[in-house]
Amino acid sequence: MSAENAPSAAPLLDVQSVNVYYGEFHALQDVSYRIHEGEIVSLLGGNASGKSTTMKMIGAVSTRTSGELSILGLDPDQYGPEVRSRLGVVPQQDNLDGELNARENLFIYGRYFGLPGKVCSQKADELLAFAALEDKAKSKVDQLSGGMKRRLTIARGLINDPRILLLDEPTTGLDPQARHVLWDRLFRLKERGTTLVLTTHYMDEAEQLCDRLIVVDKGQIMAEGTPASLIREHSSREVLEVRFG
Repeated sequence: MSAENAPSAAPLLDVQSVNVYYGEFHALQDVSYRIHEGEIVSLLGGNASGKSTTMKMIGAVSTRTSGELSILGLDPDQYGPEVRSRLGVVPQQDNLDGELNARENLFIYGRYFGLPGKVCSQKADELLAFAALEDKAKSKVDQLSGGMKRRLTIARGLINDPRILLLDEPTTGLDPQARHVLWDRLFRLKERGTTLVLTTHYMDEAEQLCDRLIVVDKGQIMAEGTPASLIREHSSREVLEVRFG
């Protein structure tokens, strides 16, 4: 069989005809897509579009009502703890421990995954360097800027060497300079081969960072493709930039 006709590698994330109901509210409606290793994929949409429901579902902390879902080859409803142990999560709101310094936040989080103390120490130092926070290692969280806190939260999400890193609105509330510094760190993760799934309101962020966009609205997929293909398909001679608020 030629390489051209060979089957592609199994996706890390496989979502097929998934529905999620909260009572009578249909939060996700017959959603299907696949994400492969090394991709950066953005879920792009406004409030109540289904982004947060999706992130909870693929983060193995919320269940689907119907449909098929495979994360790293496993059904999260049956293998939730194993799936979660191989994911990294960066929540929308920083939830760092304000009683600890930057390095201690990383060390303690590594211990939650059962990593030996020596490994946690080594990883904490490596991740502080990755986040450009070496000189803030002994600083308490409250002494860090918003951009520094976001970089530390991302570093914490990498402590267990995750196959997939989930980022919920990673740059919301940051100034333009802090956003670009954060983008640089996410590009570095892509170069390492980490698969990134992020949500965002910002089309410019999705365009800069992502290999592929999944546009969602009211729990449905409205469009999917590369940033360039979606712009080419949906733009006209007059371009109107819309930011979801």
